[in-house]
Amino acid sequence: MTRVYDYFKLLFQTYKIFFKATLLISVVVVALTPLEALAPVLGVQAGQRLVDQLSAQQPYGYFFCLWTLATVLSQVLPVVGTNFQGMLTDKLTGFIKLSLMRKSQQLNSLELFDDSDFFDDLEVLNEGASWRPVNLIVFGVAILREVVTISGMFWLLGKYNVWLALLLLGVLVPQTLVSYRIQQEAFETMVTRSKYARKLNYLSSLLLARDDAKEVRLFDMFSAVITRYLKLFNLSQKNVDQIRRKQMFLALVFLSMTVAVSAGGFWWFIGQVQQKLLGIGVLLMYISVIAYLVEGMTRLVEDSSLLYDSLLWVKKYQRFLEFKEKQTDGTLEFKGDFKKLKLEHVSFTYPFSKVEVLHDLNLEFNAGEKIAIVGENGSGKSTLVKLLLRYYDPSKGQILLDETPLSMYQCASYRKYLSAAFQDFSRFKLSVAANVSALKKGPISKIKACLARVGLTTLEADLQQNLSKEFDHGTELSGGQWQKIALARCLYKDSSLCFLDEPTSALDARSEQQMYQEFLAADTGQTILFVTHRMSAVHLADRVLFLKNGTIAGFAPHAQLLRTDQTYRELYQLQKDAYK
Repeated sequence: MTRVYDYFKLLFQTYKIFFKATLLISVVVVALTPLEALAPVLGVQAGQRLVDQLSAQQPYGYFFCLWTLATVLSQVLPVVGTNFQGMLTDKLTGFIKLSLMRKSQQLNSLELFDDSDFFDDLEVLNEGASWRPVNLIVFGVAILREVVTISGMFWLLGKYNVWLALLLLGVLVPQTLVSYRIQQEAFETMVTRSKYARKLNYLSSLLLARDDAKEVRLFDMFSAVITRYLKLFNLSQKNVDQIRRKQMFLALVFLSMTVAVSAGGFWWFIGQVQQKLLGIGVLLMYISVIAYLVEGMTRLVEDSSLLYDSLLWVKKYQRFLEFKEKQTDGTLEFKGDFKKLKLEHVSFTYPFSKVEVLHDLNLEFNAGEKIAIVGENGSGKSTLVKLLLRYYDPSKGQILLDETPLSMYQCASYRKYLSAAFQDFSRFKLSVAANVSALKKGPISKIKACLARVGLTTLEADLQQNLSKEFDHGTELSGGQWQKIALARCLYKDSSLCFLDEPTSALDARSEQQMYQEFLAADTGQTILFVTHRMSAVHLADRVLFLKNGTIAGFAPHAQLLRTDQTYRELYQLQKDAYK
């Protein structure tokens, strides 16, 4: 019962979304649907009365016109309705996508992406945003239409025999449900319903995926994979066949009951006609009603089932729109200028984790300094950058800009003056110009200058070229070229504070040296914090922050750390010796 209540609650909420997307078109669709649904009821009723009038040799013109009108409405209204449904679908798709994007815009932190449930929901929402609205319209409207038609047919039948109408309802509902279940099992791949589904899907995709194509062919894995697939497939089929046999038996039982009730009802109506209690047209009515009820009930169950998945999607959609992050936005506007940035007793634990990553960090650096952040894997280097970018707030302690807590500034105004190049940089499937400018408007000369500074002069000739072969006339870049694009994007933004998180991981030695010279050797007055595993770059920094297991092991100029910190000296020497 709870599931039925939730279903209708979600259905009602879905109709509300229709009206939010476009009030006028939704009103038209809702108005047309009952008219379209009642046209068959009117046709059956008019047909019955027409036959009665003819058999009694009475005037029949009125009922003939009524039947003709019902036939015209049955043909015209679906065409008109489909046109308005298409318009509603376009509006709804745009409304849903925009609402998702605007909600994402409101989220300042990365907290949502650390919640595995919400993250899964977000992927489902993103994947379904293009086609779920179509299902909502098609099946949502169809259900409304079918409920009205079925109700009208039962009303026609109930006028003559209420108990027969109730008895038919009692046998048609379970018969339709069981029949649909069998049909679903027949047409869906039983793989998707079995406990072996995930492994079977993986094995089939293994031979079709682009990522694995080279090695699958090189090591000739086809026969072995197909053999494994067949073994699992046959094992799964045995389990499913048992279920199908049981469902087939149930379907035959309910089908027999439906036939018995229908035949009994027909016999009763024949008796009424023979006794001249009813006109012969009632037999035409009964045959038509039974046909409409069987077909309508089947469609209703099928459409309800198909809509259910989309209603669950709507539930995820509403859950996402109602999500409130724990991080609160400040009210002060950051102007871009500061003298000092300070961390006071900063500790941090990622959301939905119990492991503290950073422990009681205390440090201070001045505007304009170039700070290298080094340490072994897992020492907290990238996490620190995320805190300074305010993707998260510290679990303990605070970050200060000139004695003002960072949390008091508006995220948007603060990030306006930040730039960054990440190790896991984005590869936007957009033009060269859009990738560098991040879709910001600006002079073409500035884009070309940034490309030249990172050594990508070959891309200057066609700035509108798409960087993906998914689009016409697109091109693919190497990993190193993509990282240079990310660095050009970082240069393009005029920022007072720049973060470089492993900015040269995909570059060759010559390009790496060029990048460090471009960012660190030039005296731009920009404050730069760069995370690196490559100790060869630290001599370009004013100071080096050496992290170990989430704590500060050292914070001083490179030369001083070499003299005073044995662990740092060993780490530096290991890399130095590797190049001998």
